[in-house]
Amino acid sequence: MQIGTFVHYSTKGICQVREIETMKFSSETKDYYVLVPVFDRNSKYYVPTDYDPQRIKIRSAIAPAAVEELMGYAKTCQPYEWVSNVHERKAKTEEILHSSDHKRILRLIKTLRCHEEHQKQIGKKMYLSDAKALRSALHIISDEFAFVRGEDPKTVAAYLEAV
Repeated sequence: MQIGTFVHYSTKGICQVREIETMKFSSETKDYYVLVPVFDRNSKYYVPTDYDPQRIKIRSAIAPAAVEELMGYAKTCQPYEWVSNVHERKAKTEEILHSSDHKRILRLIKTLRCHEEHQKQIGKKMYLSDAKALRSALHIISDEFAFVRGEDPKTVAAYLEAV
């Protein structure tokens, strides 16, 4: 990674690599990338320069053409089959959110939105963990799509909630 570049960092969204900072924790001194989220300038994330890519997910932002294709996919994709067991559902949801797979995350959004609508129809609310997962999924997708398209993340999130 180079200073000044923009990357997608795990579930945190699009961040700019601001600098490399040397820090000492315990007795170990290491170099860290300082990542600042594009849509939340008050936050900072410190990632070791020798990070393990299997454990820490950092990648380039997707291309504009891919965003347009994925926006179309969001309209037509089918929701996942609902997992009734809350513990299994939470584990599966976390795995999808950390996968960095746009199509899987879009299907998760559709699944959670369909479940939310079903719950409203029968006079109930979603579990808090499902609502949190929906917010996280919308954040991951809308931040990146908005960055690539030069739009406000709220505009993209509103579109995704409507499909």
